[in-house]
Amino acid sequence: MIRIVAFPARAVDGGVQEQTGMLMLPASPAPRGGYPVVVYGHMTTGGSARSAPSTATPAHPEWRRMSQGDALCDRLVARGIAVLRPDYEGIGGPGVHPYLIGSSLAESVLAMMRERDSFDADLGDMWVAAGHSEGAVAALHASAREEPDAQARLVGTAVFGPVTRMDVSIGAARRIAVPFPGSGVVSALIALMLRGAAATDAGMRRLLETDGLSERAAERWADLDELCLTELAADGSWGGIAPGRIGGRAGDELFAMLAASFRANEVAALRGFRAPLRIDAARFDEVAPAPLTARMLRGYRSAGVPLDSAWWPTHHSGMMRPQHAPSRAAEWIAARFAG
Repeated sequence: MIRIVAFPARAVDGGVQEQTGMLMLPASPAPRGGYPVVVYGHMTTGGSARSAPSTATPAHPEWRRMSQGDALCDRLVARGIAVLRPDYEGIGGPGVHPYLIGSSLAESVLAMMRERDSFDADLGDMWVAAGHSEGAVAALHASAREEPDAQARLVGTAVFGPVTRMDVSIGAARRIAVPFPGSGVVSALIALMLRGAAATDAGMRRLLETDGLSERAAERWADLDELCLTELAADGSWGGIAPGRIGGRAGDELFAMLAASFRANEVAALRGFRAPLRIDAARFDEVAPAPLTARMLRGYRSAGVPLDSAWWPTHHSGMMRPQHAPSRAAEWIAARFAG
């Protein structure tokens, strides 16, 4: 059974807002103490209300990304595990989506677990944080923060293709001033990153309103409030602007602020995880390049983080196909509850 639910969560401005998400319940009766819970964060779908997976249908242009976690979540539900899937701040709630801002993403995960008793379902206190790509950032930041409530007990964190060292990736993309295969998605993602970082940085907001963006980029800024990622990546929107053509006269200053935001929210720097980690990665990942992910794994292990990992011979989205990461990650997650 799948239902759309709403719950209160803290916004980056300190206020409380209503956010939305999906609740997936097993067909089997709940065990004593309630269903074990996985809170799963989705990959990037955009930053507008149109980008909310909970309200989409297979006809939606973003359905491929919105449904990317279905293979894993369906396996979990079949094992008697309930799954909560938040839409995130600014997507399933009002305001701007603070894209890749760890505190906002973590709060969506934690708040949905914290408010589980309001969903009219028999949900227990044991839970696992999980997510793919942007959702991996959400799960890692949630795992490194406080428990959602006094009763809940985090027993594991399972992430797929976590986005790391975007300062390196975006710095390289900015040097390219002509379109290239896939550059439309890159430009759309950069726009979402700038908008997300500016949600917590007044200096960035001032630059975005003045001369931080090129004329063409400024003309397309409003698209971020209305379109999903696939639409943003089209030639008629941000996809028609090469990554190196996004910045304006103050572009270097603007992107220096963006790099500072990346460093402040870097998942590779997180420590103090409250439960064992599992990280699945793709050897040919175009979003989270394998060398950067491998560096993150080495850093975690050298810091003594309890960590399992697996590499898959595919790309960023391909790792979530049933025959890849879900085939083993679901077993790992189920074992957290059995232990």
